[in-house]
Amino acid sequence: MAAMVDSKTQKLSSPEIIQVALQNTKTEYPPAVAMTAIVAEMKQPKTDVKQMGNTLFIMHMGDDGQSFFKAMNADTARNFFENSRQYVVYAKKQLGQKLLVTEFKDPAISTLFKAISKNPPMPGMGYKEYKTTDGGRRIVLNLGA
Repeated sequence: MAAMVDSKTQKLSSPEIIQVALQNTKTEYPPAVAMTAIVAEMKQPKTDVKQMGNTLFIMHMGDDGQSFFKAMNADTARNFFENSRQYVVYAKKQLGQKLLVTEFKDPAISTLFKAISKNPPMPGMGYKEYKTTDGGRRIVLNLGA
C-alpha cells in the first residue's frame, strides 16, 4: 500500500495521484496497463477531469445532467471527504449535473457517502446505494434541486 499524501502540505500531479491510487486498489491488471487505460479514459469525449487536493475526479458526462464518475484518491481520509464535498458542488454548479453514478468495491466509500449525507453541501441532495452482481456497490447521487 502506498502512503496517502496530505494535500495541505504537498500537492501531487495527476500521474502521481493515479499511481498512488492504483497501488492502493486491488486490480488484476499490471500498473502500467492500468495507468495507460486511465489516461486513455481521461481523453474520451465528454469527459471532465478535475483535481481537488490530491484526489482526481473523472466524469463521463451523459445526457440530461446524468453522469458516471470515479475518484482516484491519494489524499488523507479527511481531505478526501472535503474534496468529495467540493466536487459534487462543482459538478452541479459548474457542469450543470443533476445525477451522478459511481461504482466501487471498497466499503469505505459507502461510509464516505453516509458521512456527506449527514450534512450535505447542497439542499435536497441525497443518494441511494445498490449492490452489484459482482459483489461491488453502485451509488446514485442526486445533487438536489
